[in-house]
Amino acid sequence: MDIRNLLKNLSNREKALIFGALVVVVLFLIYQIGFGPLLKSRSEYKLETARLEENFHDLKIVAGKYVAEKGAYDRLRKMLDSKKGISVLTYLENISKSVGVRENIEYIKPRGNETKEGITKEKVEIKVDAIPVQNLLVFLYKIEESRSGLIVTYLRLKPFFKEKGKVDAVIGISDITIEQ
Repeated sequence: MDIRNLLKNLSNREKALIFGALVVVVLFLIYQIGFGPLLKSRSEYKLETARLEENFHDLKIVAGKYVAEKGAYDRLRKMLDSKKGISVLTYLENISKSVGVRENIEYIKPRGNETKEGITKEKVEIKVDAIPVQNLLVFLYKIEESRSGLIVTYLRLKPFFKEKGKVDAVIGISDITIEQ
């Protein structure tokens, strides 16, 4: 059978219907092969772009927090590293000399270490005899202000009976460090 002969036997109306159906099938195939996947991938890329923009926004927030915390971390790390060069006992000895209470100190004793979850507390006890209250306050202030992590944990005072305005004191100090 020849298609030309078959088409000759058909009316113009039938030919138009066949030609129209053929055009519709060709357009449908072009859409399915070319435009359909293109439109689908375009919508997928839009969704992916929106997701990536949201992730980028979250990362910018995290980066801002990191920058803020990094500065605080660096300052703390610098202070802790500066502490490593000198022991607590030597440090307290130097402070007592600089404040002028060294002659009043009866003893400076280590009272042990306590390590818990990467934090080490080195405990020290100082007994000071016949010290004026003002000098004691300056000494306590100097202890806590000059070195980070050094904390006065207890203070026991007893009046010095031989002279008014002077006290005997037992000072408990903890040096807190973070292990790396």
